[in-house]
Amino acid sequence: MRRALGEKFMESLEHLPQEAVPPTRDNPYGGQEARNMAYARTRSSQGQGGHAFLRAAPTDRAREIPSNEFVYATRRALGVEEFLAERCPRCHRGREGEIITTVHARTFPRDGAQVNMHKPLKYALSRACNGLRVKHDVESGAPFTGERNLSMDIVIRPGALTNASSPGYRNKGILLDVTHADPQAQVHLRNGSATSDGIAAQASEARKRQHYARPGHVSFDERSFKLTTLAVESFGRLGEEGYEFIDELATHAVGGRDGGTMALKGVFKERLLQIVSVATQVAISRRVQRYKLALRGRQDAENTRTRSTSDQPTPTLWGWSVDASYNAFSFEVGVLFESRCDRFAKNRVRCYHERRRKGFSNTEM
Repeated sequence: MRRALGEKFMESLEHLPQEAVPPTRDNPYGGQEARNMAYARTRSSQGQGGHAFLRAAPTDRAREIPSNEFVYATRRALGVEEFLAERCPRCHRGREGEIITTVHARTFPRDGAQVNMHKPLKYALSRACNGLRVKHDVESGAPFTGERNLSMDIVIRPGALTNASSPGYRNKGILLDVTHADPQAQVHLRNGSATSDGIAAQASEARKRQHYARPGHVSFDERSFKLTTLAVESFGRLGEEGYEFIDELATHAVGGRDGGTMALKGVFKERLLQIVSVATQVAISRRVQRYKLALRGRQDAENTRTRSTSDQPTPTLWGWSVDASYNAFSFEVGVLFESRCDRFAKNRVRCYHERRRKGFSNTEM
């Protein structure tokens, strides 16, 4: 019955337009999703772990989701995207009349976005392991004896999962790499995320394995450690390796498969899936909010520069325009910081800002 309903729903998506109908400034939520985007979203949400945040009861901190983030996540789950701008100031997308929506905000590969995305999930899993008394290290490079520049998100020590069902999990240490994949990103749509299940997660797993254990060059001891990638798609689906890890962690939590503990294992597994889903959805919502704040700051800066008079030239710092307005200056410097300027440059800008607020002129500086 459930499968028949799912197939019926997938057939109903055929009526969607091939090209998206974008929302407008006057009607920011009034667009219509493109057919391939709807297929990718639906396939991801119907997979293992899909939309587990909707089942999460806020009985502990790990499964609490703030109200704003819950609203944004629910809109994404329904395919409702918000109008943001007519052009992206960072990648200049939209010059051909293409509208910028929240899809672009969560898929645009800007500096630091992936780090901000997977850090909350990494620490949420670390807290879950602590709750299950699984000994592990966060951001450890110890297994990579020959590669000093490599580190792993979570390293579960050998023998920590003594009750796991698989010998690989039971006897070896686990190198858990956490990553995020959006099936509506163009790279995954081109690879078939709209027509096949789990394409985005599979691509992320393959990319991580190529990075750490490509043929002929394995950067860790495979006799002592097992590489596992926990790839989470934007709409909840877990990759095969990630779902296997959750299953083995739940098996360990209840003391193995013996003793009639399968029902209790299901409880632990569902709780772990909810923790992963909540952390992922909160991270996505906050990534979109950071993009919206950057857009707002850019627009405020442009409006302030437009109002400035011609007889008061705008000073410059290293080629960046510095308006007298605190908001405009802070935004321009924020963009400079996002480009990873060094500590000395940050101190220079901070001093410049303080002296400017105290009324010093450019010549005194």
